[in-house]
Amino acid sequence: MGRETCQSGKYRGTSKEIVITRFRKDLPRMPHHTASGPEEANADSLSQQIVGCLQRLIEPSDPPAAAVSRPRGRPAVLSSEHLCLAVLLALLRGLKSYACVWRLITWSGVGHFPLLPHTRDAIRKRLLHTSLDVWQRLLLRVSTGLHAQTQAVAQCDLLPWVSHIFALDQTTLDAVQRRMQDVRDEAVDSPRLLVGRLAALFDVRRQQWVRILFREDVFANEKLLVQDVVRGLPAGSLLLADLGYFSFPWFDWLTDQGFFWLSRMREKTSYQILHVFVQQGTTLDALVWLGAYRADRCAHRVRLIQFEHHGKLYQYLTNICEPDRLSMSEAARLYARRWEIELAFKALKCTLGIRVWWSCDPLLVLQQLFAAFILAQVLHALHAQVAFAAQVPLFDVSLPVLATLLAQAPTRSGGQPLIQRLLEVGRRQGLIRPSRRIEPAVPALLRSYTPAPPDLPTIRPPRYAHRVRQGRSDRPDFVPRFFTFIVI
Repeated sequence: MGRETCQSGKYRGTSKEIVITRFRKDLPRMPHHTASGPEEANADSLSQQIVGCLQRLIEPSDPPAAAVSRPRGRPAVLSSEHLCLAVLLALLRGLKSYACVWRLITWSGVGHFPLLPHTRDAIRKRLLHTSLDVWQRLLLRVSTGLHAQTQAVAQCDLLPWVSHIFALDQTTLDAVQRRMQDVRDEAVDSPRLLVGRLAALFDVRRQQWVRILFREDVFANEKLLVQDVVRGLPAGSLLLADLGYFSFPWFDWLTDQGFFWLSRMREKTSYQILHVFVQQGTTLDALVWLGAYRADRCAHRVRLIQFEHHGKLYQYLTNICEPDRLSMSEAARLYARRWEIELAFKALKCTLGIRVWWSCDPLLVLQQLFAAFILAQVLHALHAQVAFAAQVPLFDVSLPVLATLLAQAPTRSGGQPLIQRLLEVGRRQGLIRPSRRIEPAVPALLRSYTPAPPDLPTIRPPRYAHRVRQGRSDRPDFVPRFFTFIVI
């Protein structure tokens, strides 16, 4: 083949060899349907915006003090930020193993970090030598960095006189596979395969995790160590909890600590009516003593809210005893927001994939758990920002669809910011759509409220029935593979 000239440059050689000798930089741009090389990649693409956002959150704003006097030995080629960002990207993109983390570091690339020629075993050893303190500091750094953004879009109109609103609940984590020597001979349903339980607080206004306790005992009651989860919260906070935390000592302790609480009423709970604000058929708003008998009774008086809707009786208890501060409809709508922590647990397990553990090594399992919580903080913050920018209710924005769009972000975005691009394609991609959440309906009251007399007692001597709880005969004895600690 003789000398040949094309539009993109000059070529010469034979049929076996083509050598590029010159490339003209002043040529017109190639059409949009032509495949582009890496040099034409959009530096402001959505996928790079997402990676850059994660990288800015995990990298320390100030250089560590150890950088001034470098310790002995060769500096690590693979930094902890590089490794953590690779794990976060693997979780976000729905990858299924630590081998995918290795491929990101050595093949696909992670942010502005260079490609490294590490082996798969070297990456695993590096993960095993990474302390959980690194991940814990990273989670705290991300949560602190997102505080200003989430506070700007917080739902402050939700009971504004309360300082904070938290949902309290716990969940059991799924089991690991039997791939290590210490669990290889365990039965499929062995409790040693279960990772543990999470007891957590979720900020309803800011849509952020604020307190997480990891518990090794998967059979323990919800009320075990619950005071450690709540202790240290700002006074005047409101806690929303389900029936697993229903307890007279627990209610009294919360009131003594200066917290407000709202709970459902457990069946067959005895009470004594002190004052009736309003009663209309099955609708009742009254002040009561919990525990009508001397053997078991609550110290502080509480408020009972009761109404019927579609044949179902709803009963709520709270220590907010003034109807003008919390109406019946507000109490019903507010308690419905407790479901948001259940959806947040679902996002951790299904959307961020911690129902399938990448390893059965305890350290690697906990590292994946930390990474999932870091991504969850970012995902919930972006969820609230999209809803605020679109001027729609929070749950008109689909959190699973948002995670899918972030995982499959295009490499070309026309230079648009991430939020603006999500708003532009939100309705077309199913990100913004009408929510199917059912709003609780409280019957209209035809009678006026009767105020409580000023001399009505507010406290009495408590007496708690310390029942002897016998262990379940079918509960197996086991030695946990994990340990109890505070995640955040």
